[in-house]
Formats: sequence, C-alpha cells, structure tokens
Amino acid sequence: MWRRCKLRVPLQRRIAGSCFIHEELPKHIRNLRTLRVAGVPEHFNAPFHIAKGRGLYEERGVNFEWSMVPQGTGAMAQALEAEEVDVAVMLAEGAVARVAVGAPIKIIGTYVKSPLRWGIHVLRGKGIQEPSDLKGKTFGVSRMLSGSHLMAHVFAHQSGWDLAEDAPLKAVGTLDNARGAMKRGEIDAWLWEKFTTKFLVDSGEWDIVGEVPTPWPCFVFVASDRAIAERAQEIQSMVEVTRGMCSEFKQNAGESTLKYVMEHHAVGCKEDAIEWLDGTEWACGLEVTRETFAKTQEALITIGQLREAVAHETLFAPSLTRLI
Repeated sequence: MWRRCKLRVPLQRRIAGSCFIHEELPKHIRNLRTLRVAGVPEHFNAPFHIAKGRGLYEERGVNFEWSMVPQGTGAMAQALEAEEVDVAVMLAEGAVARVAVGAPIKIIGTYVKSPLRWGIHVLRGKGIQEPSDLKGKTFGVSRMLSGSHLMAHVFAHQSGWDLAEDAPLKAVGTLDNARGAMKRGEIDAWLWEKFTTKFLVDSGEWDIVGEVPTPWPCFVFVASDRAIAERAQEIQSMVEVTRGMCSEFKQNAGESTLKYVMEHHAVGCKEDAIEWLDGTEWACGLEVTRETFAKTQEALITIGQLREAVAHETLFAPSLTRLI
C-alpha cells in the first residue's frame, strides 16, 4: 500500500512528481488484488476518494491505490506506458492522441460524458480583455501533446490564426508553475478547466477572458495493455463501485456534494459549485461512443497532432469495452 509522504522519509517510488512510501498492508487487505489508478487533483475525481475512504473498493476485493498527477494527461500517459500505473482518468483528446500513435495503452471507458469547459486565463492588469487580444501572444501548456496544448491550438484554429505564428506555446508543467510563468511574463495565457482556476480569478490574480468547451466527453478511462490482460476483473469492479459513488455525488443529498467541493477543491462559493455540478454528467462505464473517437481525431488532425485518423477498433479494448 502506498500513501503520500513528505521527503523526511526514504523515497521508494515516484510517479509524475508525487511521493509515496511503502508500508505493510493491514491483515484484512493483504489478499486483495491491487489496482493502481492515476488522476488529476480536480473535483471530477472526488467520487474515487470518497469511495476509497468508505472502504468500498476493498469490499469488492480491490486494493485501490490512487496516484495524484497534477501535470495532467501527458504525464499519466507516460506512467501508463511505463507500467507505473494500471489505469488513468485522462482527457479524451489526449488519450486518443497517445493511443492513435501506437502507445501500449487503450481507452476502456468513459468517466465524465459532459464537455470540459476550458477557461482562457490571463494575468490581471495586462490590458487583455478579449480572446482576440491574444493573437501573437504565448500560450502556456502543461506539456506538449497535453490537453492544454490541444485546446490552445483548437482555440487558435477557431480564431482563424496561424498556429505557429499567432499562438506560440511554452511548456511550464503544473498550474502552480503557470502562475509563476505568468507573473514573470514568460506566458500570456493559460487554458485550464475554469472551475479549477476560479480561485485565482476570485483573488484578482488572473482574469478569464473566454471559454473553449470541448465538443466531446471530457474524461475517459485508459489502461495499459498489460493491465487489460491481467487486471480486467479489478478494473470492472473499480468502475462499478465508482459509478455508484458518482450517482450519489450527483444527487447532492443535503448539499453534501456542494460542501465537499467547496471544502476540498477551492471552489470559492456555493453558486460556482452549483454551476459546476449542474453542468457535469458522469457516465463511469466501460463504453465509448464512436462520436468521441471521430471528433477528437478530427481536431487532432486539424492542428497537426495526427497525420490521419485510425480505425476506431485500434483505440479501445474490445475485451472490456463496448463501442456505441
């Protein structure tokens, strides 16, 4: 079992900048089958943490290990390919981009079926008031081939700009790194999920000058080829448990979800939490739509991340997943 730690203890394992130490498993879970799952530190993933805290995965025979990866989809793809994790909750467009070029991973299901609302963020006081003011400015991205990379180019393409000349990119890593790069003038804009960065807008550090919603479901489940072959039952159990938790989370009984999001995910006010929850729909199933594959590949080709579309059958795991 792995738990988060500070560097005062010996480092045994590091995934995408997160620190873990190994400790003896309690007797009641020593015979469980371990499933290592990675995701970003965002409110969409709260159902995993609540289910883990209640011991719901253990009840189904799964020793669920969560790895927090603030660097996002690109870093999670690397961890999957290195077999450091078994499953990751990744942005659909980033997942398709990696699988389509032959990475030893497959999309196995849809986690959140509603679009992701990418906010276009700038440093307050810089005189940038409209998205059009950003032509020729530098866009920060978490890493190349990440969701932030793709959406910066989707925005530029929608604006009719030349991608290289009018929307140059600079990789800066995490959101915290983006804040520093913005203050130093190294980047002029940062596209990120608007509610995750809302606290920076509320504090007056950043402004949001526009939105770019994805025309496809925002989060999918992705697994390594090895995990698909060796951990299929654990994956199915994890998805079933999490689906029940997602349903409860969406129902918001006694405003429990609003309270959780405001306390744990820096959503500053009840109105923002309500807006986010109302606009979010979880699927949490081992199904993927043909439309998801078609639209993401179309966008990837448009911005030059893919040369041509690949067959849908090469993108998912038919042994686990239903294409609908």
